[in-house]
Amino acid sequence: MIPYILLVVSFVLLAKGADFFIEGTSNIAQFLRVSPLFIGLTIAAIGTSAPEAAVSISASLTGVNGIAFGNVIGSNIANICLAIGIAALIKPIHFEGSTKKIENPFMIFITTLVLLFVLNFSRKAVTVIYVSRFEGILMLILFMCFVLYLYQMAKRDRCTQQPEEPKSSLLKNILLTILGGAGIAYGGHLAVQNASQIASMWGVSDKVIGMSVVALGTSIPEIVTSIVAVIKGKVSIAVGNIVGSNIFNILFVLGIASTIKPIKLGTEVIIDVVFCLAIAVLFFIFSRVLRNIGRLQGIFLIAIYVVYIYLLYK
Repeated sequence: MIPYILLVVSFVLLAKGADFFIEGTSNIAQFLRVSPLFIGLTIAAIGTSAPEAAVSISASLTGVNGIAFGNVIGSNIANICLAIGIAALIKPIHFEGSTKKIENPFMIFITTLVLLFVLNFSRKAVTVIYVSRFEGILMLILFMCFVLYLYQMAKRDRCTQQPEEPKSSLLKNILLTILGGAGIAYGGHLAVQNASQIASMWGVSDKVIGMSVVALGTSIPEIVTSIVAVIKGKVSIAVGNIVGSNIFNILFVLGIASTIKPIKLGTEVIIDVVFCLAIAVLFFIFSRVLRNIGRLQGIFLIAIYVVYIYLLYK
């Protein structure tokens, strides 16, 4: 019973941590005169992706390649289908111009890149594929390019954002952000640890655990943070959190993991990467064609995830 109790405790930590985190970061945005979207793409995205980074890098070091890779791909699927899907049930999700024109297309581009890596057209082996150290370094270089883009966004925001009277002191908001981030990180750690322990009792493979239980566990911070952000009326932070987390997961988390140790996988992961790419494209279509993602689209995204998990365990 202990793993189940600790799993409930982790959800409480995540919920309260996300509440503090969103309040702190949104107020810091006022002090720094940057947009909520920038906060979502940076502080929120990196903070909520800490569990994915810890799990995948640790799994890579210990040679559990299925979890290292599956955690990243599975988390990206869960982030869009569940975090955006559930948040859309609460309030319609709208998109800013840069998200539709730059961040979402960039997310599709790097997911396509991962698909090309695992297809391994240049290699003769058909039963084993892998993400090489060179490919990992390439992803880290692209991550630095994305960081440079974010720096330019911050400069642009400071020129266009109107100064606002801060609601509380900067020190208080920094402490709230740190406390909330710590709650999210530790809550995510507890969720992954105990969810993995429960899953191992069911006798499923590393790859399936990575794609489902661990991926869902490490995505809980993004899910909870996005839901709380939407409830508080900070939709741009919610969107930025998900898009930024997905970019961070691929370029930094997978990049570091494969640079440390090339990730060897079975060819069946190609289907999962294709599905991840399809979800990213669907998210892009929603952002460009529709003005927002409403309840109907939210239900559709959640239903897709349920079907995906069912097929994963079938």
